[in-house]
Amino acid sequence: MALVLATMGCSDGPDQRLVDVAMESAARQAEQNRQMAELHQQVAGGAKQLVEADSRARQELAELQRELRSDQAEIGRQRDALESERQQIAKDRYWDSILGVSIYAAAGILACLLPLLLCGWLLHATRDKHGTDEELAELLVEELTTDRPMLLPPRQSVPLLEHQPPIRSGALPGDDSTDTIGPA
Repeated sequence: MALVLATMGCSDGPDQRLVDVAMESAARQAEQNRQMAELHQQVAGGAKQLVEADSRARQELAELQRELRSDQAEIGRQRDALESERQQIAKDRYWDSILGVSIYAAAGILACLLPLLLCGWLLHATRDKHGTDEELAELLVEELTTDRPMLLPPRQSVPLLEHQPPIRSGALPGDDSTDTIGPA
């Protein structure tokens, strides 16, 4: 550009137009350079804002990841607590069922033993009062042999054995031919 100005300054004629074009061209070039500088500043500002926004986004992401990890840790603790509670309930149910069956069995055994214990106590108490077993045996024999016992329930008059004729194979129950032995 300096060369163009140097050649232009030597003559005043048609070269004036050339000088004006060169001056105009130089002014446009300066304006374009200024605009390029502003554009570079805007790009630099935009790049700076982009870097700052990226930095903020990364910080927010890191914070969200920390929150997520703490939430996951809390969920893990709650899951562990729930599992231990479930195991405790299962253990309680197991022992409750065993205790229920044991109490029921013990009550049954006690119900079976109480009459025996009562009889033993009565025998022991009776022996101490009368002094001999002979009196107790005499009382029991009398109760068993009398028609009207005082301690035992009365006897029912039912025949002990009933006679029924034997039935032969191939014969009907009302057929008289089976009652005889031998040829007829």
